[in-house]
Amino acid sequence: MTAGGLALPPARRSPWRAANRRLLPVVLDLLLAAAICLLGFRYLARPLQVLEAAGLARVLGWIAPGQASGVVPTHVLLFRGDGEIIDAVVTLSCSSVLSVLGLVALTAVVLRGRGLHAVAGLLVAVAALLVLNHGRLLLSALAGLWWGEGALVGFHDWVGTLWNLVATLGGFLLMVWIALPALDRAEQDVEGRHTARRPDSWARPGLGYRGPEDDDRRGRGRRVTLTGLLHRYVYPRRLSGWLAAHREARRIDYRLGHLPVHERVERVRELTADGLGAHAASLVAVATYEQDPAVLDALAEAVAARQWEPVTGDRVAALRLWARGWLLARGPQDDPGPPPASPAGTQATVPVCRIAVPRAAGAPAGPASAPPRVRPAHVDAAPRPATFARPSLAPDLPEASR
Repeated sequence: MTAGGLALPPARRSPWRAANRRLLPVVLDLLLAAAICLLGFRYLARPLQVLEAAGLARVLGWIAPGQASGVVPTHVLLFRGDGEIIDAVVTLSCSSVLSVLGLVALTAVVLRGRGLHAVAGLLVAVAALLVLNHGRLLLSALAGLWWGEGALVGFHDWVGTLWNLVATLGGFLLMVWIALPALDRAEQDVEGRHTARRPDSWARPGLGYRGPEDDDRRGRGRRVTLTGLLHRYVYPRRLSGWLAAHREARRIDYRLGHLPVHERVERVRELTADGLGAHAASLVAVATYEQDPAVLDALAEAVAARQWEPVTGDRVAALRLWARGWLLARGPQDDPGPPPASPAGTQATVPVCRIAVPRAAGAPAGPASAPPRVRPAHVDAAPRPATFARPSLAPDLPEASR
């Protein structure tokens, strides 16, 4: 019972909290994987069986002319020299449809964030699987031609099963190897999250680290890549420049963290001079991982000086919000130098960094220039929490309630 004598109803907790909100995407991913496997098996199993049987009969016709026929779909007739005819059937267990559908489901659920890299890895892995499975069927058929039906069944059931397992695992590893970024280009990841030579001051648990012993391998020579050939000889110059600018905007240059403080300040100003959207990922990384207040002050002032630049993405909006919070949280107590002396009997004017805020719709228009805020000299300024801008730099301040 409360003081007024009325019992308050119990607070109802929303069922979509914390782990429950994460449960929904996981369930959707599982349903997507199941749908890919079921629908793919329904519509691709038979055509793939026919294709593999026809390819097997064609290759056997090249190796042993007149001893193989693929006239019946999904069947390969083997004619031995002693007059025996073996009917080799390409069943679902012989086909590679299950392995192919498994790789497609893994790509759609796990690796879809890699975009075209995941598609390229999937295509290469599927091609490798089809070739390896064709080799298994070919060796089984040759064993039947040379040693009879028992040898065909024994090779297919024992050696072929292990062969299929190794081929599926190898196809998966090949797909992952192609989809993931190369080690020497990890700092240019399109997602902006990889950590080649991450500075110790920017380190975070679980983000990875590449040691300095790998630098020797990077300087051995320039590697020829398909992407480089396309940019040099295929893509138009304007398209190549647009793709390079798009990649640079999403790349984190972790070399900033290895520079001295004064060089970091100059480098941050150079990056912001090119535009907030040109190096947005690197600037957000500085605001996130940098610990030196001088560098953060330079970044906040440079962002605040470019209020005319349009907001072209979520990273630019995050930079604007962070710079505003940082400048407001620093407050007058962090301004260098004492405030100018004021005459006796008057209040001292305290300079405060301000960022222009648009007036809400319907609000009365104020004067053209608002007078500066004043604070009595005898009143001690209470410490202001650093809010969301950088709470880690003010450990002694009380944390605001959330």
